[in-house]
Amino acid sequence: MEASPMSLFENFIKEAYGSQYVIPVYQRNYSWRKHKQVRQLLEDIEKILLGESKRHFIGAMVYVIIKTDFIVRERAVVDGQQRLVTMFLIAHALRKISSDIGETEIANIISSSYLENSNAKSEYRFRLKPAVSDDDAYSLIAEQKFEELKGTDSKIYESYCYIENALKEYIKKFSLMAVINAIRELYVVRIELDENDNAQQIFESINSTGEKLTAADLIRNYIMMNKDNDKQETIYYAYWVELEKIFPESKSMEEYFRFYLAAKDYLLISIKDLYDSFKEYWKRKKEECTEKEILTDILVYAKHFYRLYKSKNVDVLGDDIEDFRKMQSYMPAPFAMEILELNRKKLVNDLQVKDIIRLLNTYLIRRYIAGQDTSAITRLFPTLLKNLIIIITKYGFENIVDICRYVLIDDTRQKSTFMPDDEQVTQYLSSTNAYVLQLTKWLFDKMENHQNAIKIDTSILSIEHIMPQTANDYWQEITGLSKDDYEAQVNKLGNLTLAAKSDNSKMQNFEFEYKKSILKSTGHLMINEPILKETSWTVEKIDKRTHDLIKRILYIFPYEKAKCDYSDKTINRHIFLNRAEIVSSGYLHEDQKVTIYAGSIVRYLTSPNGSYLKDLREDLLEKEIIMCENGIYKFTQEYTFNSPSAAADFIIGGSNNGWDYWKDIKGQSINDALRKLFNK
Repeated sequence: MEASPMSLFENFIKEAYGSQYVIPVYQRNYSWRKHKQVRQLLEDIEKILLGESKRHFIGAMVYVIIKTDFIVRERAVVDGQQRLVTMFLIAHALRKISSDIGETEIANIISSSYLENSNAKSEYRFRLKPAVSDDDAYSLIAEQKFEELKGTDSKIYESYCYIENALKEYIKKFSLMAVINAIRELYVVRIELDENDNAQQIFESINSTGEKLTAADLIRNYIMMNKDNDKQETIYYAYWVELEKIFPESKSMEEYFRFYLAAKDYLLISIKDLYDSFKEYWKRKKEECTEKEILTDILVYAKHFYRLYKSKNVDVLGDDIEDFRKMQSYMPAPFAMEILELNRKKLVNDLQVKDIIRLLNTYLIRRYIAGQDTSAITRLFPTLLKNLIIIITKYGFENIVDICRYVLIDDTRQKSTFMPDDEQVTQYLSSTNAYVLQLTKWLFDKMENHQNAIKIDTSILSIEHIMPQTANDYWQEITGLSKDDYEAQVNKLGNLTLAAKSDNSKMQNFEFEYKKSILKSTGHLMINEPILKETSWTVEKIDKRTHDLIKRILYIFPYEKAKCDYSDKTINRHIFLNRAEIVSSGYLHEDQKVTIYAGSIVRYLTSPNGSYLKDLREDLLEKEIIMCENGIYKFTQEYTFNSPSAAADFIIGGSNNGWDYWKDIKGQSINDALRKLFNK
């Protein structure tokens, strides 16, 4: 590495004859705003003109030489691209102004000394090659084709125009040469990296301050850095542009990479750990396959993600994938993407995929309408995917739907990640405030259109209360309810229905017969027909309709256990630890390791015995494998300890004999029930 202070205009650019500064495709687009960063730079130049300062330091310019031959050098800019592009825009503006005022010789000197490499091949003619997305606007400025730029919304052209107008005013006030000489006093520290320097590490260090890059930005940079510009552009156009079409926002691409790695490593890591995890994954995969194969795989899974969540196209998976999209739950993304990949590889057919997507829908909706905490399943699906792959490896793909039932329903029954059965759903949904549930409208849509050949458009309908939200004398009398009891009944599922939005305002607090006359406009709806047949609307009828609708929901989203048992039939290795407020569960492996299930509670001690426990707890909290919710610390995903005692020490603190604390399914200590298995 070589570092030295110098004039940006006079040394860094002018003395780089035969070189081309390349803004790599992994760098940000030009983003300086004319009234902020550009204006500040121009004001710094004005201070030099006014004698308020002799020279002005504007930062570091970091680059690495990525290609060199007898004619030209490519210098890839690692940091400082915004101010470098702006400086070249200043040079272009000076050339145009000089030419316009008749200073042709100065205009020619600016071209030959600062802007062009006169003897280079056409691709290296200009000393700056901007980022690919900025290339058109900059090229037109460099070619002086200003007419073609009128009306464009390019930030590069916007900044150029602002610079040109400002420099014209400075030249009127001072002189052309005074302005050029002032610009020569803008200094930078030039940092040229050599082959022994870790450009990626330096880039990460530089970008750890200032405007924070997303993990997706860093991943793009990591993939493309240390390659010449041709290779970078090949990767950019073949893969990254396609990814950006699917994920226009860097944040959404960042989220996708979390799910992609979760599908590969069976672990959903936090955003803050994403970049480091991706680097580890990339290095590991490069030992097995080519970069092209890795990038192709990333793009393939991105297309799976698009199909699952973003596509508006008619899909062979029909209503099931439509329902999946409408729920917009990203939690099952790793699992669902892998199912689509198995389908792409012809290992799973379309009908099997439909059934699996329907099963995922059922799992999600049942947990939702049974009031189950979503935090328990936030990181569940990578583990389910891992279990699925293990079982499929043993049993094959023929029964994959039944295996999915097993991992999603049968194997979660004794965990916090369970799928609620009919009784549990009925119990919760019978009394809950269904009006505030986000999916209530969608549930009514499903009940109305389930298995209908001709779908009814319910998008123009909205949720309406039959017994009104605000009680009046009429409704108070026919229900005979106190104010508190009225509020408990009014938002029950059975008191809600669909009505035309125009009718909604008409119904208000009117009597039941009048409301029925308004509902006649939607009397063709299956869910409204029974209401129109009623002569009165009482608490008993609300309860009856609530249970009728719940039965309909349970029919659409059935609780279907696996037909086969895919567990280890030799012994039940599920274990439990209950101590005061601590309720945890897990699995005892044949090698005596213990996997703690998601949802297990941890007694989080501020000063646990032993520095190892303290460090591990802080590490798992940072990685969001453990999270605090309402003062309770829980595992968000499965985690494996080396022994029952290590798991017990971590969960309840102190030093414990885990063989005594952990119990089997019958409540017997695993020391008595299971330890004998390991002493054979």
